Amino acid sequence: MAGSLCFVSSGEFRNNQVHEDKSVRLKSDRLLRFGLLLVAAAALALRGPQLDRRPLHNDEAVNAVKLQSLWEKGGYVYDPNEFHGPTLHYAALPFLWLSSDRNFDHVSETTLRLAPVCCGVALILLLWLIGDALGRAATLWAGLLAAFSPAMVFYSRYFIHEMLLVSFTMVVLVAAWRYTRTRHPGWAVLAGAGLGLMHATKETFVIAVGAMGLAALLTAAWNRWRDQKTWTIQSYWNFNHALAALLAAAAVSIVLFTSFFTNPSGPLDSVRSYLPWLSRAGGNSPHIHPWYFYLERLAYFHQGKGPIGSEGLILALAGVGLIAAFVRKELADANVTWVRFIAFYTLIMTGAYSVISYKTPWCLLGFLHGMILLAGVGTVVLVRMCASRTSRIGVRAVLLVAAGQLAWQAWRGSYLYCADGRNPYVYAQTVPDILQLVQKVEALSKIHPQGHQMLLQVMAPESEYWPLPWYLRQFKRVGWWDRVPVDPYAPAMIVGSKFNAALDDKSNKAWLMVGLFELRPQVFFELYVQFDLWRQYVESLPRERE
Repeated sequence: MAGSLCFVSSGEFRNNQVHEDKSVRLKSDRLLRFGLLLVAAAALALRGPQLDRRPLHNDEAVNAVKLQSLWEKGGYVYDPNEFHGPTLHYAALPFLWLSSDRNFDHVSETTLRLAPVCCGVALILLLWLIGDALGRAATLWAGLLAAFSPAMVFYSRYFIHEMLLVSFTMVVLVAAWRYTRTRHPGWAVLAGAGLGLMHATKETFVIAVGAMGLAALLTAAWNRWRDQKTWTIQSYWNFNHALAALLAAAAVSIVLFTSFFTNPSGPLDSVRSYLPWLSRAGGNSPHIHPWYFYLERLAYFHQGKGPIGSEGLILALAGVGLIAAFVRKELADANVTWVRFIAFYTLIMTGAYSVISYKTPWCLLGFLHGMILLAGVGTVVLVRMCASRTSRIGVRAVLLVAAGQLAWQAWRGSYLYCADGRNPYVYAQTVPDILQLVQKVEALSKIHPQGHQMLLQVMAPESEYWPLPWYLRQFKRVGWWDRVPVDPYAPAMIVGSKFNAALDDKSNKAWLMVGLFELRPQVFFELYVQFDLWRQYVESLPRERE
């Protein structure tokens, strides 16, 4: 009788314990969701304001002009020789529809840049789906670091493809993880759709996909050696579900590259695109930099009298998370196998982008994202190494202050030094001087009887005039030349400094050079104006009272 009573009491205890554990997990999940929402709000506060503060980069302007064709003509034709995939343009369309602008002439930089902003915030919200992979505390720290990373903030305010590529990569990682936990085919299809979006975003998606595949193999090998765990593909993926994922990837990619079946050659062109990109990656490009180019910008960057830029906090914490992934068999409530996969993935991505000689600073987002995930794990490991509750509180406080300093750098870089070469993430950036040039041409059009129908001639070698096509989009008669044409003359001419001598010899003083403007660092343009038009303009200016 007594034994029976003891047996029942012990069973009740175990049931109560299970119930309490489940209650704790649910409470932790709610706290994680709430915490990530707060972090996402902070991320939006850093990314959203004053999106028109920085002049459009020439890459942004090219994307904007492609978007104009899609919006006004309803068509988009993928160019395999120069431009990336179509997802950026289709992602921007809803914001154009929701704006009050019905004419592309009045579309603002703010409207253009909203799609990357949303992707930058979504990157944080997606972390909730891997809370049981990273661990809840690590996930929240990873969200905080992603929200405050100066690079993540800066390029979330950039109308280029990189933030979309990172976000879609995160979709693949998240969906794949959820599939391994649930075996639900919907997650497999979502992973495939994310893969298709990656392909339709940028050619460098192959680096991320290759890194994922190699990281999975290395993780399996490590687990077998380190933990004596065997691994087979069947234990993670069902063949039919994998096929569904591939079909979803192909469907998404084909729909986007064909511009919803209006451009049949698009998918084949997406394959042809690798020929020019491989040529550039091999060194046939002006964007050739040493292997440490990215790491230098992340670790320590200081030029002239500019501010010091460093995301060393993320690098250091990522290092702790990396080491812990390989020396520990358990990582609190994190899944050690998944953390090891992210560690291998990040190492491979960092190595690949460092080895490739073609480098532009925004490409570092691909592996910085992995570093941030590892940094979240590293933060928790570092805190748990503390022996006392007081020391753990102290470490958390120090790390929060350090994260706040990252936020300060992010604000300073995105608002105070957003077009300054002393910012580690500014690269071939259009300088504010371009706005003075555009204002001058706009003022001349108000004097000219044809207004925005006034003929303009723009001349610069190798199409160096970008992003002027965006800023002069209200002018309907503009000649764009990469040489001096036979008949170059117009009421106003914007001429690259390399061509000015040719015009001076032929102008017979009927045109005046009225200003020198810097478009980008070391790229100068001169404004020539017909003498009579310039005289009218000067006479229209308000005169000071004597």
